[in-house]
Amino acid sequence: MNRIEEQKGTRGETQHVGAPLDKSRRAFAKTGVIAPVLMTLTSKTALGSVYQCTISGVQSGNVSNHSEDMSVCKTGKSPTDWLANVDTTTAPNYVQWIAAGVCPVKVEKKTSGTLYYKKGASGSCITASTTTATAMCNAILGVSTFTGGSGSNGQCTGGSYIYKNASTFASIFDPTNLADTSTFWDALSGSGLKRDACVAYLNASAGFIQDVSPAEVVKLYRLCAFHEAFYDGSIAVTNEAGAAELLANLHQ
Repeated sequence: MNRIEEQKGTRGETQHVGAPLDKSRRAFAKTGVIAPVLMTLTSKTALGSVYQCTISGVQSGNVSNHSEDMSVCKTGKSPTDWLANVDTTTAPNYVQWIAAGVCPVKVEKKTSGTLYYKKGASGSCITASTTTATAMCNAILGVSTFTGGSGSNGQCTGGSYIYKNASTFASIFDPTNLADTSTFWDALSGSGLKRDACVAYLNASAGFIQDVSPAEVVKLYRLCAFHEAFYDGSIAVTNEAGAAELLANLHQ
């Protein structure tokens, strides 16, 4: 059984007493089909293709088994954009990563001042030899919310150093899972649900997608991964297949 994360809200409705019903509504009332018709009016045809790119659209069932319809949600940046541009001046780069609260790479700084960084857990040590790479490393070291510290034998420095760790996937999507130390970068470099969730989260944080927030991306992922239903206003969102399909289309 799905676990509801948020308490269901209430929605007031205004009834215009004495307002005449048109003939079509009287006909629908007689046949008892007003509710189904109103549900149909929330479909792509009535509200436009953007509707199914929202949380409400996911639950309505409009996206279920209609992958061709979900192509309208293709927006934002691709995983490759986020990975390739991180240490460049081309957006989205480290600036957008940091703004999203995600540390893209591990950074080490020797006591001499030399900076190194690693892309992914198994990445090689890269010397920050460009102006942009240096700016990225210093910016990351200056973020107090990123985990880090100091040590005497760095992976890259081999001596005394200070460092910041790359954010883990779990730190965003499963904070209580301390055993999962895989990096956000590695998840974004992979495939499937985790990759889709990562790029959607970054796109939402950077404003590249408008209809789904970063917090909603997390809820969509947890619905798919852990069967955790949630409420969007008064609507209980339980459509796991629709949620997975939406996440898969919130990027180029």
